[in-house]
Amino acid sequence: MGGMFGVVSRKDCVTDLFFGIDYHSHLGTKKAGMAFYNGADFVRSIHSIESAYFRNKFEPDLERFMGSFL
Repeated sequence: MGGMFGVVSRKDCVTDLFFGIDYHSHLGTKKAGMAFYNGADFVRSIHSIESAYFRNKFEPDLERFMGSFL
């Protein structure tokens, strides 16, 4: 089962998106991804979560994400 979770905010929303996706990652997906628009470019990361938890795979990527959308 797959799904999509998104956040739109005037403030930085990286942690909101991270924890929202982490909450939904128990649905049995094989791959997961996060993408942010920083006002100029999209920054994304995609990982396999078949053998590890979402949080373990994406926590190292959080430092390079920045995202407030408005």
